[in-house]
Amino acid sequence: MLQAISKTPNPDTTLVDLVHVSDSLGGKGVLWQLFSFSSPSLQLYVRLCSACPYLSGILTSNPGMIDELMDSLLLEHLPTLPMLQSTLADLSRGAEDLDPILHSFKDAQHLRVGVRDILGKDDVRDTHIALSNIAETCLRQIILVEYERLVRKMGQPTIDEGPRAGQPCELIVLALGKLGGREPNYHSDLDLVFLYEADGHTAFPRRAGHAATTTNQHFFGQLGQRIIKTTNAMGPYGRLYEVDARLRPTGRSGTLAVPLEEFRRYFATGAGQLWERQALCKARIVFGSDEAARETEAAVAQAAFSPPWRREFVTEIRAMRARLEETAGLRNLKRGVGGTVDIEFLAQMLQLRHAGADPSLRVPGTLESLAALHEAGHLQMADYEQASAGYRHLRSVEARIRLMNATGRHEMPEKPDELNRLAYLLDYSDPQDLVSETDEIRRKNRELFDRLTTRFV
Repeated sequence: MLQAISKTPNPDTTLVDLVHVSDSLGGKGVLWQLFSFSSPSLQLYVRLCSACPYLSGILTSNPGMIDELMDSLLLEHLPTLPMLQSTLADLSRGAEDLDPILHSFKDAQHLRVGVRDILGKDDVRDTHIALSNIAETCLRQIILVEYERLVRKMGQPTIDEGPRAGQPCELIVLALGKLGGREPNYHSDLDLVFLYEADGHTAFPRRAGHAATTTNQHFFGQLGQRIIKTTNAMGPYGRLYEVDARLRPTGRSGTLAVPLEEFRRYFATGAGQLWERQALCKARIVFGSDEAARETEAAVAQAAFSPPWRREFVTEIRAMRARLEETAGLRNLKRGVGGTVDIEFLAQMLQLRHAGADPSLRVPGTLESLAALHEAGHLQMADYEQASAGYRHLRSVEARIRLMNATGRHEMPEKPDELNRLAYLLDYSDPQDLVSETDEIRRKNRELFDRLTTRFV
């Protein structure tokens, strides 16, 4: 063990952290016996304690999760979305307090994903999908619980008019941003839009004896508030996720939940801005029936891709990109020069230009959209490879920065100690090699962004 510790960036700090984590676990005799027979387990434990305070913090807060840590070495693949949903549903069945269950579930799953991540067992895309699945599973469980509670209080939402008059009205949750693209990191926010099928009123079963009902707008607005409050709440276990619902069509000060027809009307009248259409390039339904999802996907496609392309859109996109850059430091890997936003804006610009005529380009993930654009002939091989490789590298670096709990979640570390730990996690023997490679990738990303956007001006 001492030999393994000596190879870490800061052996003294690693030893202190390892003792701290070990003291919290209990059953240390079994742990040491395991390490004496399993070198991979020992190496993983040292690596985790030396450079991943996010994961080691999960262990110290949940001593029983040492089993999840060891399972990560044996699992052949990450759990699927149905597996996660089934697991959390079983854990939540009959529970009065959902909060500790949700936090424990998220911690256990993040520990599994994070361990496989630092061991290099999964592609960065698979890691992102797993983190997306975990967030989506937690969100779904919260929605189901809060929906049932609100129905008991306000009644079942129903549709007033049309061929489905009198039938139940469903909630539809649209994910944007990183969750929409199934590419969140360990601390990503959840960008959500709350929609519902149609206007109407709630109703109680006759036998219930209730009289007070309300509008669907009020019901789903209250439901959205409950979902946000439960997810954002800072309690004894910390915050589960931070939900951002400011991208709704009515604006951040407007109605929280809107009917699908109002969503359509907002964009059909031309009120939707270009940046909102860009955001819809990453839209994905994360809650709603198959029928409601199909109807919503059609509305999203109409809103995002039906307006005719105009050359001045490129100037507007470049201006938006410049404004984001102005608020970023030189070391920012997301909004800075050549950061991930360069690649995301480039992909979204090409989608807005071509996806109206080609439905195969309407995919929310950045890497998937780049691949689709290349397959359709809108990105040359060299440009596709540069964009894809550059995006993968920067997102991988960001992921390790999150595991380190570094001060800047998108910033290349400036402190030598943090930079050394980052290089260690990414298997660079010399931290300056990591810095040089990242700088070169960002330079190429910016050159690609400038060249391809200039082509459309």
